[in-house]
Amino acid sequence: MNFQPHLAVNLLSIVPGRVGGAEEYAVRTLLAFAEHGPSDIRPTLYTVNSFEQAHPKLVNYFEVVSCPIDGSVRSRRVLAESTWLKNKAKSALAVHHLGGRLPVRTNKPSCVTIHDLQPLDYPANFSPIKAAYLSWAIPRSIRRADVVVAVSDHVAERIRTGFPIDPEKVLTVSSGVQEIAKQPPKPNLTPVILYPAATYPHKNHLVLIRAFEEIADRHSDVQLILTGVAGRAESEVAAAIEESRHVDRIERTGRVSSAMMKKIVETATVLAFPSTYEGFGLPVLEAMAAGVPVVVSSGTPAAEIINQPNLTVSPEDIPGWVSALERVILDEQQRHEAVSHGLIRAEKYRWENSAEQLERAWRQLLSRKNK
Repeated sequence: MNFQPHLAVNLLSIVPGRVGGAEEYAVRTLLAFAEHGPSDIRPTLYTVNSFEQAHPKLVNYFEVVSCPIDGSVRSRRVLAESTWLKNKAKSALAVHHLGGRLPVRTNKPSCVTIHDLQPLDYPANFSPIKAAYLSWAIPRSIRRADVVVAVSDHVAERIRTGFPIDPEKVLTVSSGVQEIAKQPPKPNLTPVILYPAATYPHKNHLVLIRAFEEIADRHSDVQLILTGVAGRAESEVAAAIEESRHVDRIERTGRVSSAMMKKIVETATVLAFPSTYEGFGLPVLEAMAAGVPVVVSSGTPAAEIINQPNLTVSPEDIPGWVSALERVILDEQQRHEAVSHGLIRAEKYRWENSAEQLERAWRQLLSRKNK
């Protein structure tokens, strides 16, 4: 077989267990490519030293070069990209940077993956130092990259229209699902609303908690399960739960394993996703593929994924959330239609599709080496 081992993939920004959606995206798309991509492109992965133990499947598929840092200090990761990576990947034909920005020093044809533009749109969601850095680094990376990968069509269109670059340079590589349920699972007899998200301000937990209180006032058995780690809005979310008149029916699990998350999703009655800002919305896709109905915020990539206007609600519309969630919980026909539509939509986001999109991006990047 004719391998091309000199495509470097920079994963130094991926610190296992700490970067959430970016880690899940990187692992899923690379595994999808490993299982469904062509044999003539096989990249080398450059990672922090804890990555191999956290993701042994990728080690089985790809050559992995580990940097002698654990990644816990952001400044050391950024420095390693311009020094250690530059030296180790000097024979590479091109480099794909999955961390949302290009290193300060790079002399190879480069691709950058942009997960979202939140630091530019909502800088208040970040510390002042991080917001200032990303407000400089993201536009610079988009302008300088030979190929820009967006995690959704929504983000891709924002980049094409918001930056002075050739629109042909911008490609979508979406995350995907490996399996799609042949039939929906049986939910708990007790209705369960699930929201898997860290407590960041844009995740909009407070609206869901208030909507849940109104639903719980009328239905004595409904429960709310919140998964995910603590974020910058943790104190506000914790206080709202503590003050809720239905605090005994709100369960918090913290971060859970992928296997446990799969079980929780499959037993949920409905997945609520009131987040006001997302690059993609992987939990929504996972629920759809499992045969679980979802209700999402309008104006987000998640709304594009489900493509069901009657289950799309304005992020701050508490009565709208109450109405949509109650319909799915109480109306069997509404639930059946939502599940059937979701399973069909999920077919668009299989791993095979992710592999095909990533191959197209990598071939376009590799073609730059001779220009």
